[in-house]
Amino acid sequence: MKNDYSKIENLIFDLDNTIILDKDEDIETYKEALENLGYNSEDYYKIYSAIDETEELLTEDDVYFTKEKTLNYINKKLNRNYTIELLDELSNSVGKYWIKNILLDQKIVEYLYKKYNLYVYTNFFEKGQYERLQNIGYDKYFKKVFGADNYGAKPFKKGIENVLNEMGAKPEECLMIGDTKGKDILSASKVGMQAILFDFDGTRDKKEINLNNYIVIKDFKELLEIL
Repeated sequence: MKNDYSKIENLIFDLDNTIILDKDEDIETYKEALENLGYNSEDYYKIYSAIDETEELLTEDDVYFTKEKTLNYINKKLNRNYTIELLDELSNSVGKYWIKNILLDQKIVEYLYKKYNLYVYTNFFEKGQYERLQNIGYDKYFKKVFGADNYGAKPFKKGIENVLNEMGAKPEECLMIGDTKGKDILSASKVGMQAILFDFDGTRDKKEINLNNYIVIKDFKELLEIL
């Protein structure tokens, strides 16, 4: 596929492992969230795993990753009676603490900001993810954060269509940039959008997913030559 970016006006970034690196120790911040609400902090990793599993249960007919849906799954899986405040506290924890390792250098963001409209589309709760951008000082560069709770999750067609409708943009005017071939790149492909796979650790270009709408970069400095 020939990569012609001449019509691109909007860049849609993933957040986790694209703008900000997620590390295993970040998950331990869930302990504080549980303790703040008087719950047993030993459940922290089980809750993290259950949240991931909730995302995997979404379908084209059920694309919204909501706190209510997530809470119901956690309680059922762990046989608990957590309240919705737990999801609020976890979202706050992510917003405050999961910001230590920035992958997208500020100088590159500033370069792109001068040329394009920048957005974030994330498979997590919108409020917490926006707070992460605020806490690293990047919120001023991005026009909006689209969360899976309000717009639907990747890679579902309805989710990316909701995002494009809110932006008032056509697929050919947008470029998706993310680290997950089965979510970010697949989501873009469903509406005919070009994409860039950020394969920062050399493991992201999954061979079993056959797509042709993307190129691969290993360092964001490559964007300065491409865009």
